[in-house]
Amino acid sequence: MPSPTVTTEFTQEFEAETGRLLRRRFIWFIVSVGVVYLMARLASVAGFAAVMAMSAAKVSSIDSLQKAVDSVRLGRAGMILAMALTVLDLGLIVWSGVHLQQAGRRKINLLRFTQAIFILLGLTQICYAIILRSTEFPWQVCVYHMLACAFLPWTPMQAIRPILPVVLASAAAELVFGDSAIGMKAFLILMSLFTAVPGVLIAWFKYSRRVESFRVKMLQTRYGQMRRELFDARRIHEALFPAPIVHGPLRFEYRYQPMLQIGGDYLYARFSPSVEGAQPAFNLLLLDVTGHGIAAALTVNRLYGEVERLFAEDPHTGPGEVLTALNRYVHLTLATHSVYVTALCMRVNQHAHTLEYASGGHPPAFLCAGDGSIDQLDSTSFVLGACAGADFDPAVERRPFHPGDTLLAYTDGALECRNQQGRMLGVAGLTRILAGVHRPEQAGRSGLASVVLNAVEAHRHGAAEDDTLVVELTRAIMAQNPGAAVDGAHERTTIAV
Repeated sequence: MPSPTVTTEFTQEFEAETGRLLRRRFIWFIVSVGVVYLMARLASVAGFAAVMAMSAAKVSSIDSLQKAVDSVRLGRAGMILAMALTVLDLGLIVWSGVHLQQAGRRKINLLRFTQAIFILLGLTQICYAIILRSTEFPWQVCVYHMLACAFLPWTPMQAIRPILPVVLASAAAELVFGDSAIGMKAFLILMSLFTAVPGVLIAWFKYSRRVESFRVKMLQTRYGQMRRELFDARRIHEALFPAPIVHGPLRFEYRYQPMLQIGGDYLYARFSPSVEGAQPAFNLLLLDVTGHGIAAALTVNRLYGEVERLFAEDPHTGPGEVLTALNRYVHLTLATHSVYVTALCMRVNQHAHTLEYASGGHPPAFLCAGDGSIDQLDSTSFVLGACAGADFDPAVERRPFHPGDTLLAYTDGALECRNQQGRMLGVAGLTRILAGVHRPEQAGRSGLASVVLNAVEAHRHGAAEDDTLVVELTRAIMAQNPGAAVDGAHERTTIAV
């Protein structure tokens, strides 16, 4: 059996594979034993006949003639018994093969069946040795045992069990029927104990190779299945993400690069219903779950349902209410498993030209104004789940957000990427990147998310160490009302809540 450290699934599949090998290779074992058995019997009969002929040729008197006749009679009786045992053994060999074929898929204990066949063959060989008064038995059983261990998928322990009773029976037969001196009997019995050694060594070698080969095969199969499942999971996970908005006065796009095939970042975006004909408000929420891979993605799915419920119950809910509700949810359901979430929730009021936001431990976002200035939007509260609901204050803030302005938000994978010297990009490095690419003449143009992600990849040395999500929200300067947009672009005051 495989070691206890392997999984139950491995053990079950290994046992099923062993059963298939037993059924398939038993026929080869039976055929090989039959061939060896017939060759040994033919050799024994030929030798016995030669001895009888030589004894008859040396007859020189009436007394010697009578002794020869008696020996011939005894030889004929022994030959008849030997032939009967031969027919019995051949019948057992043929029956075992036919029985296994007729069993088909019927549930039988193949291991016990193969061991029982070997024991019966060994016991009949003992009887044959007693009849012929021969000491060759242990070596012929050794051949059968080596054939069994070579063809059948036995473990070393399973190889010892069937030969042990045969060896004990051989020792008893030698003590009772053997005509050798006591010293020779002891030597033969001692030598018979080593009959199992070659077969056990073969079984050990084949079993260890088979276990290792099966483990590699199973790992390759499971890896392929896991890759397919992760591909499907990533497709489902990213289907939760909103579609980009590439036209209109408010444009939104993002770039997502999970560390593994599936990640723990999530993005929610939705327009609220329009009120009294005014342009609808736009809600944007970034979530970053602690951890990576499948566990983080499963957590994202739970948060997705909670976010959908919040906005379904109140489409006009603000960033403060969203973060407060999510903090309570994470604190009650996820924090007990040491899972926490950073979040950045924003609400754009196009009519009032304002951006309302609350950040729970999330990396600072950047508001790139149309005049080239950059405003850093720092976190306003704790990481979600770190404190109880009564102690959580989202501390909502507002900023002007006019046509020509661009908001850049991201998850910590963009900040924590390291170069060859091990230095992280950090907030300062990201600020330098934005200052180098954002110019007043580029106001209202999209593509900043792609530029930032390319810069992050250029800075990173080696594989990614975290999921990276870069989001860009732009208020485009519409050609039909350029004056209003330009005038509004110069109003840069912070509005506190």
